[in-house]
Amino acid sequence: MLENYNLACAIHRHFMATPEAPAVVCQGRSLTYSQLAERSARLAACLTHSLDWARRDGQPPRVGIFASRGVDACVALLGACWAGATYVPISLKQPEERILNLFAQCGLSALITDDQGAKLLSERVLAACPDVVIHAGQERLWPRDSVIKIIEMATLPPVTPEEPVNMAASDTAYIIFTSGTTGVPKGVMISTGSARHYVSMIAEWLELRASDRALETCELSFDFSIHNMFSTWEVGAALHILPATTVMNAVKFARNSELTIWNSVPSLAGMLRQIKALAPESLANLRVTVFGGEQLPASTVTAWQSAAPNSVIFNLYGPTEATVFCLAQTVANPLLLTPGRDVLAIGKPLPGNEARVVDESGQTIADGASGELVIAGEQLADGYLGAPELTASRFPTLDGKRWYRTGDLALRDATGSFHCLGRIDNQVKVLGYRVELEEIDAHLRIVSGADIVGSVAWPQAGGMASGIVSFVGASSIDAEQVIDALKNRLPPYMLPSRIITLEIMPLNSSGKVDRRALLKLLGTEAG
Repeated sequence: MLENYNLACAIHRHFMATPEAPAVVCQGRSLTYSQLAERSARLAACLTHSLDWARRDGQPPRVGIFASRGVDACVALLGACWAGATYVPISLKQPEERILNLFAQCGLSALITDDQGAKLLSERVLAACPDVVIHAGQERLWPRDSVIKIIEMATLPPVTPEEPVNMAASDTAYIIFTSGTTGVPKGVMISTGSARHYVSMIAEWLELRASDRALETCELSFDFSIHNMFSTWEVGAALHILPATTVMNAVKFARNSELTIWNSVPSLAGMLRQIKALAPESLANLRVTVFGGEQLPASTVTAWQSAAPNSVIFNLYGPTEATVFCLAQTVANPLLLTPGRDVLAIGKPLPGNEARVVDESGQTIADGASGELVIAGEQLADGYLGAPELTASRFPTLDGKRWYRTGDLALRDATGSFHCLGRIDNQVKVLGYRVELEEIDAHLRIVSGADIVGSVAWPQAGGMASGIVSFVGASSIDAEQVIDALKNRLPPYMLPSRIITLEIMPLNSSGKVDRRALLKLLGTEAG
């Protein structure tokens, strides 16, 4: 019998083995593996009966998930998986025009919403929806004169969950859109084979257990959510979803939920440190901490080690195009830091992955020299939706093997550990000099003592900037003293002309500092 690569198989497996074990918890709602399996299978049955399952280009139909993180979003996503479809998460935090653009790109066969997603379905969006729209939320929100028929999940008949539809390793499991430097969203296509490899590998590598209670901090449109959800369900553990409205109370949430696994971007830990929420031993129940998605400052690690003294900390790195995370470092003292940056190394390739640092021609360069980080292995994406030329340029064949060019500057040290130096596309020209914004940020963290910082080239004219403005996540700071300290670390053309404090730093949908929003703040100020 052929192996079934369907991501929902783990839910079915635990439904059979431990049906009463908690699977997902959010805002007072909790579903056991039995309840999660039944609801997902019920939704899948509706999709199966409603869709034309004829394959296009040999791939399953695509089902959009228009939902915020929560129990209903998990049911929606797993229902699409259970039916053998490709799921496409669509963020609710984007303008209507972009939503319409994504609908047009995807060629969706169906759309599943929760209550929050349903409220955003304006007449224009409804008119662009596929013929099949299912509301998996708890409220009855639909006008009776909708331009299309809406199926209420609450009206669907119960089913006995059978094994999810068989999916081959080459089937597309999900498509996640990334913003890209051009502003045009790119749909990254991840196969079930790549996703299954990651989930099973990382659950074993982190030694996750059925007794764990894991934190979910991400929206479905951020691929960190793949790790949070499916690595938890792989071992039959419970996923505890942190509501977006209570992020600043994450420590209290973790204690009340008795969490054992923490998953988040470092920025969240930095904000908690900024508001003085990371008291010593305040997270004593944690046994595993996974940080990923951006550079991990040493100051964040030190504060976390005090707050969660019983937790092993893992620093994970990976682009969406390599299925969540592909390199990792287990944090140990003394910390393995990137020279001159005071951030942690991103470590070595995880099982099934390879990494190199190459020059512009794709040739591997010597240890200690900086170049572009490229990734190979079992987790590479199939490419970009509807963009064969972009796929060919970003996934070249080097020495007979397919690689992904990450666009990240990196170096490998003499021990074989990799260090990320920032984005190549965050390299800007200031007064004719090439400047890496992440390098400024690294030194700014050290001298300011703040975890969350962001620098931008400003003002700009004719494709070149005449200065740098930096932002620090803090209520107050001695800007002149910070700039004086930076003079001992940076050349004059890299020094910020101004340092602005922000109590609330703008973050993008992935939880990272939003440089575009910072530029808009400066533009508004100039206006």
